[in-house]
Amino acid sequence: MTAVTITVLLLVIGGFIAFAIFLQLKEQARLEKLRKVATLNNQLRQVRRYLDDMPPQYQPKDMRLWLFSRMIAIYDQLLLLQPDPTLTRRRNHLAEEMSEFQTSKQKRRAKTMNDELLIIEVKRLFESLKSFLILSQKEKTIDQDNAHRYSKLLNFYHYKVNADYHGYLARKAFLSGQMQAAIDMYKEALAQLTPIKDMIEAQPTVQKYQELLQEIEDDMALQKAEEEINKNMSSEAEEELDDEWSKFIEDSTFKGKKRF
Repeated sequence: MTAVTITVLLLVIGGFIAFAIFLQLKEQARLEKLRKVATLNNQLRQVRRYLDDMPPQYQPKDMRLWLFSRMIAIYDQLLLLQPDPTLTRRRNHLAEEMSEFQTSKQKRRAKTMNDELLIIEVKRLFESLKSFLILSQKEKTIDQDNAHRYSKLLNFYHYKVNADYHGYLARKAFLSGQMQAAIDMYKEALAQLTPIKDMIEAQPTVQKYQELLQEIEDDMALQKAEEEINKNMSSEAEEELDDEWSKFIEDSTFKGKKRF
């Protein structure tokens, strides 16, 4: 075998190996791209769920705006990987939604915490968002101060959601005329806030429940006093009636004897 033949064979083999490596690298790049796309799509669904399912009273305006900005940034990353008119349209609609929310002066209506299963689901959202904050901080898509502040708020909401539930039960009992049940529920609502009662964010809620509890207790005390007064007045009236009747009987008997 001549040197030329050997050289040609080596070139062919080397070219084949290089081509195989190229195909392998291309496949790895394709798989990596698919992995990134899948991860970004999961993040899109995750953030959309925070925006849609987390009750407004547990989502301050600045936190919601940050979630909007994160979702837009994720769309931008997706569009770099796979340009798509549908994705572009969704991204633009989201930007409009964010702009409308940012300029709106209307306060979002709170969602009533009236079901234990709902509370469990909301708490899961809190835990998921805390994990997302940790990831975002690692990716430097949120600064440390805001990440810490939002995590602290989510810890506060973890307790407040239980208090809100018992506050709802207390009001329901009050409107049904079950005053003692209302008192018990307001006391339980305050007990749920005990671990975070010293937080500034908790003070308005603690004060509200204390005032409502005091009002009901005062009303019950007043009602009890009125019942006692009415009871005493009834007893006195009955005694007066008995005295009058006794006098009437005695007087009648006396007159009867006199006529006899």
